Order: sequence, then C-alpha cells, then structure tokens
Amino acid sequence: PYGYWVWANLACTVLIVGPATVAGIRRAVVRLRHGGGWSRRSPRPWSQGADRGDLRLCLLVLAALLALLVADLSGMSKAETERIWLPFAAWLLPACALLTGARGWLAGQAVLALLLNHLLLTGW
Repeated sequence: PYGYWVWANLACTVLIVGPATVAGIRRAVVRLRHGGGWSRRSPRPWSQGADRGDLRLCLLVLAALLALLVADLSGMSKAETERIWLPFAAWLLPACALLTGARGWLAGQAVLALLLNHLLLTGW
C-alpha cells in the first residue's frame, strides 16, 4: 500500500546515505535558516559577505532532498529505492562537507554498513 511505501522509501534512503549525510542535511537546513553563520559568535549572513560556496552547497543538498520528497509523495517508485533513488541519494552526500570530526562520522558510516550487511539477508 501507498502509505507504507511513503515511509519505507524514506527509511531505506536514510540507510543508504547513512547517519553522516542525515546530520549534514540537518546542518544545511540550520545554516540556511540562520543566514549562514557557523556559530553565535560569528553570525555573518550570506548577505554580508559570508562564504557563497557554502550557500551553493546547502541549496544543492536541499534541492536534492526536495526532489526526493516529491518523488516519494508522488508514488514514483514502490520498493525500488535502491535502484531508482540512487541518483538522488548521490546528490545528498555532499552534505557531509558541512560536518566536523570526519573520523567519527566515517566510523559511524562504516559501522552502519557492516551492521546492515551482517544483520539483513540481502543476497549480495
């Protein structure tokens, strides 16, 4: 049924991209909401000359997220997240550039991948 796949496709996408990408997407949303300032001490919004590359990165990631949400709500695919949505998921991965502590996030990604491969019978 449609109601199940709306949520299952999103859950599968979260597992595909991993926790680091989800955290990066959250950081992109916060950056756009607060005008581009990294911290409270230096809240230079993009309109005052903050880094435009970060603005472009946030817009790219959020545009990909919007495309995923539209595809999900339209019922474009049911149970074919891995095959059809991978091009969309690839555009979410640059959100990791907004994170700090790369080693910790890399370890988290590796642990999730190993858990998925060992706990689920995937046939691959």
